[in-house]
Amino acid sequence: MSWLPFIWAIAGLLMIGSEFFITDFVMFFFGLGALLTGLLTFFLPGIAGNLPLQFGLWIAMSSISLLTLRRYFGKAFRGQIFDQNVEDHMIGKTARVSEPIAPGSPGRISFEGTTWKAISYDETFQKGDHVTIIQQEGIGYVVTQQLLPDDTPDTDIQDM
Repeated sequence: MSWLPFIWAIAGLLMIGSEFFITDFVMFFFGLGALLTGLLTFFLPGIAGNLPLQFGLWIAMSSISLLTLRRYFGKAFRGQIFDQNVEDHMIGKTARVSEPIAPGSPGRISFEGTTWKAISYDETFQKGDHVTIIQQEGIGYVVTQQLLPDDTPDTDIQDM
């Protein structure tokens, strides 16, 4: 029995695993092609002795899977890029301070079910205070005193 099917399988698994480091979602399909080549080599003994044919099969199956399956699998594995339009949806919303915030000392706010880094340029806030988000800065926010009147119902606040 030839070791080539197992070598193809190991190479395929390594290529699929490399997708964690190479994020273009291409290596997965070369790994899939290698796994399929390993299966064919295992079940069709005539292929086991022909290395150029195996490489041809690998390239063909990788290309076919890349061209036909990438659009379907890509949606499931694609990460979400932090879109600049998200900023507009957050501006003006009210959040609750979960860690004190002071000028030069960032804290955290509770908003939409999670906490976010928050800074204030010239105001100090204590835990439990309500603030208004006025700007996005990186993956955090710049906040100011609550702009809504105290008696206005505030449905955007998420307590942690």
